[in-house]
Amino acid sequence: AFYFKLPPTFLGSSDAELYLSISVLYVFVASVLLILTSKRSGQFASQATVQLIIDIAIIIIIIRTSGGLTTGIGSLLVVVVVAGGALIPGRLAGFVAAIATLAVLLEAVYSQITGDGIIRYSHAGLLGATFFATALMAQVLARRLRKSQQLAEQHADDASKLTMLNKHIIERLQLGVMIVDKNNIVYSTNQSAQVLLGVSDSINGESLYMQVPELFGQLGHWRQGRVDATHEFQPQPGFAEVLPQMIKLEDGDTLIFLNDTSELTQQAQQMKLASLGRMAASIAHEVRNPLGAINHAAELLNEAETIDDKDKKLLDIIQRQSDRVNGIIDTVLQLSRRKVLNKSTFLLSLWLESFVDEFCNNEDIPKSAISLNTVVPLSQVRVDQEQLRQIMVNLCGNAWHYSESSLATSEVPQVLVRMGIENDEIIIDVLDNGPGVSETALPQLFEPFYSERTGGIGLGLFLAREMAQANGLRLNYIAKQDSKGFFRVTFNSEQQRKV
Repeated sequence: AFYFKLPPTFLGSSDAELYLSISVLYVFVASVLLILTSKRSGQFASQATVQLIIDIAIIIIIIRTSGGLTTGIGSLLVVVVVAGGALIPGRLAGFVAAIATLAVLLEAVYSQITGDGIIRYSHAGLLGATFFATALMAQVLARRLRKSQQLAEQHADDASKLTMLNKHIIERLQLGVMIVDKNNIVYSTNQSAQVLLGVSDSINGESLYMQVPELFGQLGHWRQGRVDATHEFQPQPGFAEVLPQMIKLEDGDTLIFLNDTSELTQQAQQMKLASLGRMAASIAHEVRNPLGAINHAAELLNEAETIDDKDKKLLDIIQRQSDRVNGIIDTVLQLSRRKVLNKSTFLLSLWLESFVDEFCNNEDIPKSAISLNTVVPLSQVRVDQEQLRQIMVNLCGNAWHYSESSLATSEVPQVLVRMGIENDEIIIDVLDNGPGVSETALPQLFEPFYSERTGGIGLGLFLAREMAQANGLRLNYIAKQDSKGFFRVTFNSEQQRKV
């Protein structure tokens, strides 16, 4: 404005040359101070104080060269004082206001001495009072702003810590946790959810339909408000069944809890088992005494000379059924009396070879009828060998029985015991060339007292799974759509070790 003679025309009216020089100098000094401030060299309060004092000095010179305080340029010092109150804490803000007031008074005194311009001490005094009041108000507001900033930073820090804490808690939950957005994209999963569903952490950001179709279908039914929307399902063959629970979040997101139903099922079975054990213990004495008398009487009748072949068959039925009832009582009592595990570490492949030979000899089965395939021969496991043997006896016995009974006389029953690795876990599969398990029998396959075999007690698979769970193993039936199913024993990471 001064260079092009534009309003306001009073700028530099008293000393144009000095006004122009001080303006150029101020631009240079301000640029240097801006560079120093951006580099944050030295203490901020000291730098700000120096800059504000320079601003006061420059403005006073501009006032002197532009006609004095009556021009109103002195009000620019209010901006400097406000900046001092906002930027400089403590007494330094008052010091800046005092410097500005002193500078204005000196300008008034200088004007009186030189006799140029109108002298108004009241105007200078009013400006000084305004400076101090403004500095005080600016300092109060700045203090409140700093306090608000500290509270905001503290709240942000607390929120960050709380978020991290929640994340750690969720990661360590045995309960599976999953968040799915309104577009059915998986937003977040914890480790338990990945293990239960048999997926990796790469599921985050992927479509739920592509990763877990069954859960996607249940989520759709739940959003439609169906009462029976959620139910148990098996994410992968050989995995435990999972029961989802869904909660609606903001913005259409859904929080899904995944419950491992195997623990609930095991608790229910334990309660059922305890009841059976108490019942068996209470009636064992009353049942065994008359049962022993019946069996003994049948043996005496069988030794009689007058008995014919027809009666001997009837006596044989009595003895076999008596033995069956006695076996049921023994099995139930065995289930109710948990034995202390005697775990040991051994090479699983060698143990399986020994087991197959022993099983064939005890059951009078040709060794060629049972094949053994060990893909990972150098893998050790740590379980109770006797209980593992009972599990394998039950599985191989069932495989041989159903293979033998379902095949024509010209065919040879075949049983395959296969050891391998799947999902970094050691597995033992027991396969046969029998008819497999029917779809109607699958839900009750491991239930106590359920058997499709004529004369079977129905406790073999139940007992085998109980012993497997006691050793930290998983016993499942793997149903295949394109072929017959098979039984699988899975060793988790705590029970296996590779050498």
